[in-house]
Amino acid sequence: MKVLVTNWVNIVGIFLALLAYTFLNSWINYPATFVQALFGAFLLIILYGIMFWGGFLIAITILDLVLIVPNPKHLKLKLIIEWVVISSPFVYWALKYEDQRVMFLIAVITFLITQLIREKLINKALV
Repeated sequence: MKVLVTNWVNIVGIFLALLAYTFLNSWINYPATFVQALFGAFLLIILYGIMFWGGFLIAITILDLVLIVPNPKHLKLKLIIEWVVISSPFVYWALKYEDQRVMFLIAVITFLITQLIREKLINKALV
């Protein structure tokens, strides 16, 4: 179960990357004050992304329990498989919805980076 605890890296990484993007986008491209942009970005990620966060947590937990917990061999490959499976709907949405394309792509790229960081944490936890 130590493997499941390492999912905080994905959650924090994706949240902070999307928060930074939406904050900067709101502050630069729209007539918003610093506080309005920060608060708006936070609400956007939490409320608009509630389906994303729920589905993401369920999917990553199930895939961790199926792929990694029983046998942690070939960990990097399994983490990449998780990334492909979980990211595929977001890549589709990035192609379909032009307005949110950048946000979906940032989430997918950040998820890959945090998966690679998570590999090190899982190896430490299993030792």
